[in-house]
Amino acid sequence: MTRAIVLSDIHANLVALEAVLSDAPRGVALWVTGDTVGYGPDPADVLAALRDRDAFVVAGNHDLAVAGKMGVNEFNREAADAALLHRSLLSAEDRDLLGAMPLIATRDSFTLVHGSLRDPVWEYVLERSAARACLQRAETPHCCNGHTHIPAVFEWRDGRGSVVARQPREGEVIDLAKGRVLLNPGSVGQPRDGDPRAAWLEVDTEARTATFHRTRYDIPETQRRMRRRGLPPFLSERLAYGY
Repeated sequence: MTRAIVLSDIHANLVALEAVLSDAPRGVALWVTGDTVGYGPDPADVLAALRDRDAFVVAGNHDLAVAGKMGVNEFNREAADAALLHRSLLSAEDRDLLGAMPLIATRDSFTLVHGSLRDPVWEYVLERSAARACLQRAETPHCCNGHTHIPAVFEWRDGRGSVVARQPREGEVIDLAKGRVLLNPGSVGQPRDGDPRAAWLEVDTEARTATFHRTRYDIPETQRRMRRRGLPPFLSERLAYGY
């Protein structure tokens, strides 16, 4: 049985990550569902912080692009510029670490993936049909993903043919005992649900619960760091609006 913190889409935002880790319970597992790098100012420091916490991390599309495992042609211009900058900032060892991350992994009763089990790298699970397809492919009762930067719950309860979808409230506790569930913790480093606070998830497989959390962090400090790196202005401006 496991207690774990589930993070996604940290996007090299060290200030946000440190705030979340300070807020979260200590001595529990740390799972990350991809996109540790891209967009933000501190890719090397974020990777070091995750190594220090012995985090288990699956790969996202930005991780693979920065590692050189894929090109940036499918990215918008700002995302591509950030990925190429991060590729130049990271050591060969860090790029190899990113490139070696699994696309799909299981931990306890959860399958971890960045996008979906149909397309681990690129699919955005925003609709019930996509969530159901993901849960059908999972060998575990539950899944955690990321990629959308929006916290989400997709419940496929026992005896029901359809999946129920909703955006969870801060502090909402999900009962894992009643059926299959896909959970997206939202983004630590670049939320896109209109709430600029870092989003994260706490799971307890013994109590069979999952709890959604938000944490305030020093957004102006991250923005200053991004400007110093010469990152596209839009990427720093959007942090203040949670978009």
